[in-house]
Amino acid sequence: MSEIIIIGAGAAGLTAAIAAGRRLMADTGKKFKKDQPPVLVLERMDRPGKKILATGNGRCNFSNMHMDAACFHSDTPSLIARVFELFGPEATREFFQTLGIVIKDINGYLYPRSGQASAVLQVLLSELERLPAAIKTGCEVTKIQRVSGGYTLSDTNGQIYRARKVIVACGGCAYPKLGSNGSGYALAQAAGLKVLKPLPALTGLYTQQRFFKRVSGVRTDGKITLYTMDKSGQRLLAEDTGQLQLTDYGVSGIPAFQVSRWASKALDRGQKVTLSLDFMPELSSGECFSYLSDRVKWQREKPAREFFTGMFHQKLGALFLELAGIKDDLPGGALNKKLLGGLCQCIKALPADVIKTGGFESAQVCAGGVDGRELHPWLESKKNPGLYFVGEIVDVDGICGGYNLQWAWSSGYAAGSHSAGHINAGCKSAGKKSAGCI
Repeated sequence: MSEIIIIGAGAAGLTAAIAAGRRLMADTGKKFKKDQPPVLVLERMDRPGKKILATGNGRCNFSNMHMDAACFHSDTPSLIARVFELFGPEATREFFQTLGIVIKDINGYLYPRSGQASAVLQVLLSELERLPAAIKTGCEVTKIQRVSGGYTLSDTNGQIYRARKVIVACGGCAYPKLGSNGSGYALAQAAGLKVLKPLPALTGLYTQQRFFKRVSGVRTDGKITLYTMDKSGQRLLAEDTGQLQLTDYGVSGIPAFQVSRWASKALDRGQKVTLSLDFMPELSSGECFSYLSDRVKWQREKPAREFFTGMFHQKLGALFLELAGIKDDLPGGALNKKLLGGLCQCIKALPADVIKTGGFESAQVCAGGVDGRELHPWLESKKNPGLYFVGEIVDVDGICGGYNLQWAWSSGYAAGSHSAGHINAGCKSAGKKSAGCI
């Protein structure tokens, strides 16, 4: 029988295993046998940490210097703040530094200095080797049953495991090829917990308009604004500014990713969703019109097809002319106020209808999951003592920039440490918690 079984060897699961192992060693002083580790991690994939290796385009943006409540979304936002009180961003940075990671700060985005996500996974696995913990791969848990003295777990291989406490860290539905297949939600529901419907987040937006195929591959700075319609009329859902990636299906890039969760939720409610693209967000509509008017003075003799040369990508400029009904051989000097007004409308507020978001196979995270109201601040189920839920399976999703990994580290460490003992009030010193105490 194990003291603690952790389901899932991703970011949250590995951190939970380290926290639990450290706590057991510190509290008991025992030397555990390697063939009988008190902490056991069960992973359904053939090796641990596959999703860690894919983060940050293989560089692992593992946290961010700017931490704000607005960077996270949840129906229970207070849960995030309380978990961060137990193990927050500062403790996370200290945690990785003591493991050997030299942190590189790129405009607040934190990476290992080596530029390798594999380094983050390696230090986590190396630390686990030092601790009374083990990982078993190729093992998918299908059932958790509460019994006297703890829990029994069954897997697809017919194996039965026993543990005093269980931490569910098997992720959501996003990127299933990296290990998350949504099985954890069924485990939570079987235990009587409410699960808010998981939906794709941090993914692209598919539009009804076919003209996006003609600008596919274009990357340009801009602003995306998302709207929906309700009884009172058009309502703002979300907006973000940055580099847009125009694709054959619609819009991708970080700004589209940031607003995609809101599109997923509105579409799931059956609401109409529209977007507006602003390709010159640094200018007001009036300033944009004035700029185009001045540009006519410089481009009088050139054909309209060259009007945007040096200003926008050639494909994008051609699209603006077409949508504004301007022939590409029209002299620049013939662009009157009416035609310039049409161009300004395309540049500042290009509309499109969103018909769907990218699916779970392309989404970086899920919006939704285990309802935070079902959990204590240390992520233990209120209905099932000794059963914890951490990481993406919980109804918490962050924006791009290391926030989802930060939630994984924080929730994993908080649950892992608590599962191995009780909250130790003696860990507080001068109002500051150490990275190893909860």
